[in-house]
Parts: sequence; C-alpha cells; structure tokens
Amino acid sequence: MDSPLLQQESPWNTELLLPRITQDAGLTQMQIAAGGLSLLLSRLSPEFARSKFLPTRRVAQRLTRALEYRNPAKAHLVADDVAQTLRECERALDPGTVMALKSLLVQTQRREAEAAQHERADDYSLSDFMAEQELSFGSGVLTRPHALTAN
Repeated sequence: MDSPLLQQESPWNTELLLPRITQDAGLTQMQIAAGGLSLLLSRLSPEFARSKFLPTRRVAQRLTRALEYRNPAKAHLVADDVAQTLRECERALDPGTVMALKSLLVQTQRREAEAAQHERADDYSLSDFMAEQELSFGSGVLTRPHALTAN
C-alpha cells in the first residue's frame, strides 16, 4: 500500500525528472541499482566514462527507462551487460547496489535461459517482420505485397 507521502508530487520529481519511489519490489530493486550506477558514473570524467564504462552506462540507461515507464519489462536488460557492469564496478559500488545488480543478473539469466529453451526472441524487430514476410510470400518480387517492395 502506498503511503500518502509517496503519492504527493515533489518539486524534485517534477523539476529534475526523477522517478518517484515505489513500493513495487521489482522497481525498487531497479531504482537502487540505477541510483548506485548513476552515482558512480557521475564521479567519472565524461571522456573516461564514455571510453571505459559502456556496459555500465547501457545498464543505467535501461534501468532508468524501466523506471520512467514504471514497468520492469521495459529495461530489456542483457545478462552479459549486467555481468560486465558487475565486473567493472563491483568494488566501487555500495553493498545495496551490488546486491540489487546481482539479483537483476540472476533474473536476466533466468529470462534469457527460458527464452532460449522456448526458442523465442524477446523483441520483435522490423528485420523479424521482413523475414517472416519473405517466408510467407516467397522470394519472388511479384509475390511480395506492394508496401514491402523498394521504390
């Protein structure tokens, strides 16, 4: 149950575009991880962060996206990126952030293993659509629908 204090709009939330604190366990875990990674990245010089901490920046951006949408599925985390983030930053992060990242890594690995077992892709992209259309209409130019042909 949300407390009344969590439901009030704060100037911090509106001016700085910070996500509100939530009592949803999945989002709280992501918020802890995103906060710890953002703090670590903010202490680096921009040039060093751009050249050395690519997976860490990618994980922080994806976690922020999930928090903005208030949907853990919107993070689209990749286990390799989360594992690389832990290798890069584990000694510099606070224990709560490390625990949250390790938990997210386990969840991501479990999701990827399940997806591999069922041989399905998590995201359905334009190239997937084009390949499916190619199979269903054959490879001839005359059998393709007009919208899929190049001008």
